[in-house]
Amino acid sequence: MPDETAADARPVQATIVAARRFPAGTRGYRLAGEEAELRFPVYLTEAQVRGPARLRVSYISAISVAPESSELAGLVNGVKVGWTRIQAPGAVKVVEFALPDGVLKAGYNAVAFTARQRHRVDCSLAATYELWTQIDPSRSGLVVPPAADLDLRTLAALEPDESGALPVGVVLGEKPSLQRLERMIGAVQALALVGRLARPAVSFGPPLPGRTGVSLVVGTPAEIRGVEGVEEIGPVTGPRLALLAPRTNRAPVLVVTGPTDADLRQAIADLAASGDRSGTKLGAELARLTRGYEVTGGESVTLEQLGGATREFDGRLLRIGFEIRFPADFVPADYGKVMLHLAGGYAAGLDPSAQIVIDINGRNAASLALPHTRGEVFDDSTIPLPLSLWRPGLNRVDVSAQLPTASDKVCDTLAQGARQARFLILDKARLEIPALARAVRNPDLAVLKAGAGPLLAPGSRPRLVLPTPDRDSADAAAMIAARLAIAAGRVVDFELTTQVRPPPGANLVVAPARAVPPTVIEAVGLDPDAIRRAWEGRAETVATPGAFGAEGVLTLDRLRRNLPMRCALPPSSAPVRVASASPAPAPAPAAPPPPARPAAPGPEAGSEEEIIARWDETMRSSRFVPAVLANGLGQVMDWTGRAKDAALGWARERPPEDVPMNPRASLILAESAGADLGGGTVLVTSPNASMLKASVSCLVDPVVWTRLTGRAAFLDASDGSLSLVEPDRVDLVETHVRSLANLRLVAAAWLSLNPMVYVGLTLTMALCLGLATTSLVRRLGRRNA
Repeated sequence: MPDETAADARPVQATIVAARRFPAGTRGYRLAGEEAELRFPVYLTEAQVRGPARLRVSYISAISVAPESSELAGLVNGVKVGWTRIQAPGAVKVVEFALPDGVLKAGYNAVAFTARQRHRVDCSLAATYELWTQIDPSRSGLVVPPAADLDLRTLAALEPDESGALPVGVVLGEKPSLQRLERMIGAVQALALVGRLARPAVSFGPPLPGRTGVSLVVGTPAEIRGVEGVEEIGPVTGPRLALLAPRTNRAPVLVVTGPTDADLRQAIADLAASGDRSGTKLGAELARLTRGYEVTGGESVTLEQLGGATREFDGRLLRIGFEIRFPADFVPADYGKVMLHLAGGYAAGLDPSAQIVIDINGRNAASLALPHTRGEVFDDSTIPLPLSLWRPGLNRVDVSAQLPTASDKVCDTLAQGARQARFLILDKARLEIPALARAVRNPDLAVLKAGAGPLLAPGSRPRLVLPTPDRDSADAAAMIAARLAIAAGRVVDFELTTQVRPPPGANLVVAPARAVPPTVIEAVGLDPDAIRRAWEGRAETVATPGAFGAEGVLTLDRLRRNLPMRCALPPSSAPVRVASASPAPAPAPAAPPPPARPAAPGPEAGSEEEIIARWDETMRSSRFVPAVLANGLGQVMDWTGRAKDAALGWARERPPEDVPMNPRASLILAESAGADLGGGTVLVTSPNASMLKASVSCLVDPVVWTRLTGRAAFLDASDGSLSLVEPDRVDLVETHVRSLANLRLVAAAWLSLNPMVYVGLTLTMALCLGLATTSLVRRLGRRNA
């Protein structure tokens, strides 16, 4: 009998004609639940939309999906181009749909896959979580001709690789100076902006082969002399951008040049401002929504604006998701609520447990019962959602309607009643966003991933610190810089250095742990010795390429587990052993039990005398009451001390908080605390340079990047899992010109983040009021003799 586990570990090889693959997004490539949808904005040139085209989908599904009542459909710009039964539990299945003439347009096109899935044998709510269809990104896409007419305006048509990332090969023949490397990283950021890359994959070296990605040549004419093809652009007399057409064995080449450093900087700025955002109405809107619907506070947003539509649903669990982008300087705290106004209805006969559940960023926010057995149609059912659950940057909102009925216990999936609509939601449902407190929480990695906030403080130039500017570290630094540029919406003007410098100016340190000074590690609240002990078994390992290079591998097992393709460490980078993060002794279960000590004289542990003595001690009021009072007094004193520290801590320097080390992490991202953004430090480190590159390639995946929060994040790049460490307290740093309205909101937010201070102030005010009232009453009336 063949070994199925071994078969699943084999890489999935593409043996069919290449397609224009879909870009990576925040939702990955999985269709989960009874009804689900994935949408991709795909930019095409004029040459690519001429002639016949096909939509290809390669997928694998859960064994619990019933093929007779489950289907996968493809839509292009709102037109349904085909559908197929979902039946691929054991191997990847490839299906193609022919596209009608005229469906594709030049510019952005909206490509969508919708799945309707039903369970084979189980009709319970829990069974709906077993339903999934996983898209294979390496062999799915639009089968169209290559972009033969690619130019500077249509750089968004550059093709992603097997993982949905766009490879950017920065052409480099020799070790560059720090100044030239700085310009190269700036050009990578500009390319990421114009190409709307959600997932950059940067490498320094020779030009890229094949049809995917783009090679980037940056430098003065003297610096780029000798690179194949650059002579075609002619003489360079000022800032110059040129795109060399792809060849059989070479990807397109983008040349960014100029005779002086100032001209090069201007060419980079011109690149960032170029690009085309045209396309179909659905495609252009989808391209904008990939970053989330942007709000600033005080607006009302309908479900239609968020990309939703009116839907009738006949299943047991309906999940509707959308994404909203809050400002990077938004303060999440309990000083207000987002109001969700639902419009729709539900059918008669639902179980009393039927309800609507709202999740924000994976955390339960609110629920609404559906109590009427005769059903109900509602036009404005309001659900308050706390602001404390939202985060700066992208937020994921999931509305789940749980709709069980008595017939589900019988579970006849082919019965006519199984297809009767149970729920209706209208696209006029809306979110009302209150006024938002505008300040930056520090430390908070959510601010970094939302808009590169700590690195954009006015009046200072941020520094990108590469203590060891080797090729792998430079690759990692360029990917981080490109991801930050996407978050900020502009090129971050980094100054490239090899040493951390004091303020003014924030420091972004990207390096292997051995190259990072201990003072920098301590500044972000980490213990250098703990990191050394945890990573000593991996510091000397060297990465070897996997099936798709050092960035990851695609297997049937990884598809089933829904792991990002680039979140896979190369085989030889796997830890030889996991060292202890601290010199603490081994856990108790692993250690032999200590020898029993002789018991002190007294009653036996379970004897009658011992039980009577214990009850007697408990029931004696003469001892019980003082013990309670002493305990209460201790708690009050402890609370008073903590309240005083919270109230006065902002006015004095405090030592960095100790962050516990996760020994299984392959990358650490941590931020220093402090009330000054312009002088902070952000550290990105791994055991060695090769693992740093592989882990950063996983970190910048949209699915992973959007989960960053807290003061430190530990990434296991083998599967993309994050361990987050929240700070004990945060500072609020002003980002706007002071106004009474914003000061009121920021003060309310600060008090909600420091409840001890709020309670202390309330008690103080009550005490003052009591004393004033007592003083006033004493002087009134007439004293009794």
